Amino acid sequence: MLSRITDFSSSPRGKWIVIALWVVLAAVVIPLSPTLADVTDNSSANFLPEGAETTRVQELVDERFPSSTTPAIVVFLSEDGLSDDERAKADDLGQWALSQDAPEGIDPSQVVSIYTAPQAAEGLVSDDGTTMTMVIGIGGDPNGDPFLEAVEAIREQVADPPSGVDIAVSGPGGLILDLISVFETIDVFLTLVTAGLVLVLLIVIYRSPVIALVPLVSVGWVFALTGAVAAASAQQFDLLVNGQAQGIATVLLFGAGTDYCLFIASRFREELKRIEDKHEAMRATMRAVGEAIASSAGTVLVATFILSFAVLRSTAALGPLLSIAIGLMLIAGLTLVPAIVTVLGRFAFWPLQPKYETSATQDDRHEAGGGLWGTTARLVTGRPITFLIASVAVFAIFSLGLFQYRVTYDSISLLPVGAESREGFEWLRDSFPAGESDPVEVYVAFYGSVNVYDRLDEIEAMTTELGAYDGVASVESATAPLGAEGPIGRDQVIAAVRAVPEEARQAIDAGETGGAGSGGEGADPELAQAIGIYSSTRQFVSQDNGIARFDVILESSPYAIEQIDEIGDFREYARGAAIDTGLEGEVLVGGTTAVSYDTRQANDGDTLFIVPLILLAIGAILALLLRSLIAPLYLLGTIVLSYTATLGLTTWFFVNVFGYDGVGSAVPLYLFVFLAALGVDYNIYLMARIREETEGLNLHDGVQVALSRTGGVITSAGIILAGTFGALMTLPLRDLFQLGFAVAIGVLLDTFVVRTIMVPAIVVLLGRWNWWPGRRFRQS
Repeated sequence: MLSRITDFSSSPRGKWIVIALWVVLAAVVIPLSPTLADVTDNSSANFLPEGAETTRVQELVDERFPSSTTPAIVVFLSEDGLSDDERAKADDLGQWALSQDAPEGIDPSQVVSIYTAPQAAEGLVSDDGTTMTMVIGIGGDPNGDPFLEAVEAIREQVADPPSGVDIAVSGPGGLILDLISVFETIDVFLTLVTAGLVLVLLIVIYRSPVIALVPLVSVGWVFALTGAVAAASAQQFDLLVNGQAQGIATVLLFGAGTDYCLFIASRFREELKRIEDKHEAMRATMRAVGEAIASSAGTVLVATFILSFAVLRSTAALGPLLSIAIGLMLIAGLTLVPAIVTVLGRFAFWPLQPKYETSATQDDRHEAGGGLWGTTARLVTGRPITFLIASVAVFAIFSLGLFQYRVTYDSISLLPVGAESREGFEWLRDSFPAGESDPVEVYVAFYGSVNVYDRLDEIEAMTTELGAYDGVASVESATAPLGAEGPIGRDQVIAAVRAVPEEARQAIDAGETGGAGSGGEGADPELAQAIGIYSSTRQFVSQDNGIARFDVILESSPYAIEQIDEIGDFREYARGAAIDTGLEGEVLVGGTTAVSYDTRQANDGDTLFIVPLILLAIGAILALLLRSLIAPLYLLGTIVLSYTATLGLTTWFFVNVFGYDGVGSAVPLYLFVFLAALGVDYNIYLMARIREETEGLNLHDGVQVALSRTGGVITSAGIILAGTFGALMTLPLRDLFQLGFAVAIGVLLDTFVVRTIMVPAIVVLLGRWNWWPGRRFRQS
């Protein structure tokens, strides 16, 4: 079946039909489909684990806190201490935020500064007076344009700070804007960088501008179709697409697609020397490499599809998009690429066109070449034990870097140094309690129709209980909106809230910030104060008054591994505290620290499920291709060894050279998937050539010929694949930078060590057992 497809694609008539079909397909599908930008969703909920407690928290907040705001925290910093005149900048910003000039998304009731809420001044200014914060609540979808434009407008207002004062718009609002800004530029920027890199490398390697354009044209064709098909599929089947998945899909498609083009072009050039007719030469080419390309793409397709079953949504989002990309590239590699190259014929390699050699025979292909790869082949096959032990020893040394391995869940360090939101968070960490910028959130959803304001005694008791947990700095709640140590006592809060008339409550709940009876001449000052306190409690109570929220501020960093480890026990403690204080309802714990805990749990479970499944799938493909049960075992062993060496080596670089706190939580699993799926491609190509050569040669000579003949193309493919993933290092996101660096290093190790030394040495040492229980080739 496969040979029929490739024979047709390279036939005199078939090549034109294939190209025409691809033109028609693109002309019909692309205009009628949405774009990936139309279906991309980078909201935080889409990075949460399926079914996790923090996912339930997000759903609860969306449903029961619809009017809740997302804070943008404006941080003012002066190393010499903020003067009164410098602090007045916050007053100017507050006046603007409360005016009609401010964007509609800004909630006037959630503008908190030392001027709008003087009773909260103690918590807004650092003890040393160098740092001051101002909170501006912004309503609406944090991923929507109105929200993002509101944050940008705030930044414009503070773009010209007083001399000696630094101002950063940070907090969740600033962080969301910075992250989305990066994701929005990933697609176009990464495509240009990757395509340009591939073009330069191909011209350098092949010294032909014509053959260098073939991968760009064919991969670009598939890239456009992938976007259309993936977007239509996402829309039809409600699939998740995010900016991270798009970036990875871009480099994977260009890297793998270029490799398939190189395999075809290299063998085609070889066949043109012994076959005069270009159609027959391509027919022989595809019969030789078609099965290897199909198997190589099959491993990537299976491995990426398995990601669809991940619990972590950000991982699962990769599955459908990458599978569609590789599936289309596989079809193109067996049809479009051979058709285009056949049309070009010898001109594809201009100006160094291969000439038909009338004296060339079938046996010429079965002779070991000279040069670097011929010499390497003779050395490795001559002393296989020595080279195998040396290569394993090198990998073992690289693996020692795993002693420094640690995972980081710090979402702030995702952004590059200098990003405004990151700078603001760093100033906050230096001047305020470490956990203040990202508290742990505890929600109690009461059973039945209980009103939070009818259970304030129990809320106060719960606040006290949560504050007693080891490592908690303070707790904010409906009875302590400014914290337990705030200027307003808990008893005062309880009395004030109970003093607010029902009419005033309804007015405040409806968004009338002053509330009935709070303003105007002759207004009762005590009532006005009570209404102000009631307004400050609303952020801790759901719109229907059925859920109470508690913000638990930790003493240490909410991103610290020790705090993340503690979340499981804290959840049990919070549920017990609710029972002890008489709060009957569902108790849920969310916030960044809890998200990190749930993400780690899901990621660990996904790793235990996905890694063995991918190894089994790749092993099955190798067994079918090589018709052997032994060869897949040691090839899978080299994958595992290469992975540990790569992770150890790159961990050492991340910690000691790049200065990272650790490895991004998603990097290890993604690294394994891509190294397993892509690294085995070169082994498949090499082993397929070894099988072919040993049809007529003994195993020792067959390995020499296969290694010398495939050395150049596999090395070129490896360099290009490493380069395309290295393009991820141009992005200002920690996890994508680390993934790009790690995969690039791993691919180079696979190219120059695993495929060049380890696998040939093992093949020679095992002899006829390589192919057990299949037929045995000549040993001598």
